[in-house]
Amino acid sequence: MKRSFRIISWLLVLTFTFSLGAGAFAEGHLPSDVKKGKWYTDAVEYVFTNKVMENVSENEFDPNGKLTRAVLYQSFYNIEKGPGTLEEALDWWKEIGIYDGEEFNEEEAVSRLEMFEILYKYMKYKGVSTLGGSLEYYSDGEKLPETAIPVMEYLLGTGIVKGKDGVLIDADAIAKRSELARIHYDLPKLLTASTSGVVTVVDKYGNITLDLLVQNLLNAGFEFGDNLIVKIGEHEIEAPFVTAYSDVDNGSELVRGPNGTGSRNIIVAINMGNFAETYKAKEGDQISFELKEKAGYLTEWEIRQLDRSDNREDYASDVIFANFRNVSTGNIAKGVYYRSSSPVNNELGRAAYADALAKEAGIKTVVNLADSKEELESYFEKEDFNSPYYKSLYEEGNVIFLDMGVDFKSDEFKQKLKTGLEFMIKKDGPYLVHCNEGKDRAGFVAGLLEALMGSTVDEIKEDYMTTYINYFGVEYGSEQYEKIAESNILESLRDIAGLEKGADLTDVDLEKAAEEYLLGIGLTEEQIKTLKEKLSTDIVAISIPEAA
Repeated sequence: MKRSFRIISWLLVLTFTFSLGAGAFAEGHLPSDVKKGKWYTDAVEYVFTNKVMENVSENEFDPNGKLTRAVLYQSFYNIEKGPGTLEEALDWWKEIGIYDGEEFNEEEAVSRLEMFEILYKYMKYKGVSTLGGSLEYYSDGEKLPETAIPVMEYLLGTGIVKGKDGVLIDADAIAKRSELARIHYDLPKLLTASTSGVVTVVDKYGNITLDLLVQNLLNAGFEFGDNLIVKIGEHEIEAPFVTAYSDVDNGSELVRGPNGTGSRNIIVAINMGNFAETYKAKEGDQISFELKEKAGYLTEWEIRQLDRSDNREDYASDVIFANFRNVSTGNIAKGVYYRSSSPVNNELGRAAYADALAKEAGIKTVVNLADSKEELESYFEKEDFNSPYYKSLYEEGNVIFLDMGVDFKSDEFKQKLKTGLEFMIKKDGPYLVHCNEGKDRAGFVAGLLEALMGSTVDEIKEDYMTTYINYFGVEYGSEQYEKIAESNILESLRDIAGLEKGADLTDVDLEKAAEEYLLGIGLTEEQIKTLKEKLSTDIVAISIPEAA
């Protein structure tokens, strides 16, 4: 594909992400005008040592100096062919079909857009694939020329560039030499094909993160929707290559490329389970991948693709945005039991909205399924903290923090659930139960209590799926709607009732099943009776309007 090289006059301020492990090189020379500890220090040392970019003088790199077109084109040739002349570099660009021999002003300073266009074409030439990034969260994304949009979406998707502070892709400044150096420092790891990695992180949910990038697997020929064999120790596990935990059923293994972004690290997990505990995985373990079946999971993966915006403007109301609602199915009295996204963890930008709605509903008792005491208190210290009502409830001793994992079948989950329910029994409503999104852990607890209070399968299912309608715009009754419900809340109800996967729930006495489940986790018959009484007793409280 040929494109004229233009100098676009608009301000572009971008920062570059980088991998600390990018590109091994011999101990290099640090130019006199490059100080240690700068964001570009390692990058400058890398490009100079590997003869990708030369100093502007004997011992000066001029990191903040303007980037010329000659240096830009020459640098990519140097990493492909080794140091050569500009004429040789331009001949190579012609050979691969990117430069058509038009007028070339070698000393002209290039814009960031031109630098990114060349990077884009080079990465396309190298076969780097990505699902693409989104300009949605960038305040000036709409100002980009139409021709620049696919370029920036592609580069954001690979992760090699991102906006300043995640909100700015601005327009016009001349590209700096240090910025090109950083690109070349980051590129090697993204261009590597690899099918194995080492566990670097085991999180509190038992998900394991590898030192392997998503792009490394893509470069090796794997694609999202492929079925893979995961080898760890003596285990060989079949799992699909997907982008989100919800791409598979509860209890199923997955190989996750977060959001399809090339520069993110591969995660291996069990959806609503603990992979590390199940397969005895720990930091330092080697994991490898083999192709089991090409596109074997593709249709299923495509059905489950979900896209959530975290911008309030994209939602019809605060209620929908915060996923805040009163649950009043079966014998649960109105105004007693609420669920929502987190009113205190503002990672999704919803905390202040959920907090205001909790105050409006007159919430007296909160069961926080997600956070530890330390995590909860850390939110109070953040600059964007704006949840005063939640904090007042916490200071009054009316918030319990359970720090629960997502393995609903684990003894730890059940013990913490027992603790949370006992807290509710001792306290008065209205109650709010939340996790982070108010989707999975909050969905399980709501489903359990709805079953306890005589709700039907359809009522429980519809309440659970309201979250997917609120967040992802899933159409009620669609194939996607039914697939998500089947693999999540309906499977949870089967677990509660002690049934096999996929079993028919039509004639199941869910109320009895829920009571037996609660007895099984350690509640007494008297406690269960008190819980049912509290959930079924009307409370005079301000009612939150139903979501449209």
